[in-house]
Amino acid sequence: MYSAVIVAAGSGTRFGTIKPKVLTLYQGKPLIQYSLDRFLEDLECKEIILVYPENSEEAFEPFRQRRVTLVIGGKMRQESVRRGLALVKEPWVLIHDGARPNLSKGLLERIKTALKQEAAVAPAIAVADTLKECASGKIVGDIERDRVFQIQTPQAFRTESIRSAHEKAFQANHLYSDDTSVYQHELALPVTIVAGEATNIKVTTLTDILILEAIR
Repeated sequence: MYSAVIVAAGSGTRFGTIKPKVLTLYQGKPLIQYSLDRFLEDLECKEIILVYPENSEEAFEPFRQRRVTLVIGGKMRQESVRRGLALVKEPWVLIHDGARPNLSKGLLERIKTALKQEAAVAPAIAVADTLKECASGKIVGDIERDRVFQIQTPQAFRTESIRSAHEKAFQANHLYSDDTSVYQHELALPVTIVAGEATNIKVTTLTDILILEAIR
């Protein structure tokens, strides 16, 4: 049994809209609804904490239901996750970007299966392009592509561990780009990867909507 924290507190600035991008209608439904539906259909998910942007309560209120709790996010993603984690009741938690509407049932099951053996799990996909280290507009070195992966969400953890990691980061004013980084750096613990999916894209710009339409 687990809880899901869906982070949807982004402003949508890069998306080019005034309202939060996760409220953008896609095939008749707000983008956020796709993530909610994926977790709601899984009976092992006992609760969903939906973290929404400040001053958007009225817009997000329709998503509140028996298994969905709403909480106001912070200015940074890390703070939004910390606020969501404060409400989690289950021993395991999956933290997911609300702007990733194409989470498949298969990927969700892979993560849950891995949690039977591991304490922290994240989906990852290999990088296809050649990677270079650059400085001042010049290539200065090579990066071994076989050792580099793109990390996606949902990222899964023991609730008390990731909550402790976030609290440590908050107290020390450490900022990280995702929850695996918080976990690894604050607790010095490893995260196991499972096969992610190229279709599990994060919608950041309007172009991503076109990509989403092509793969759904």
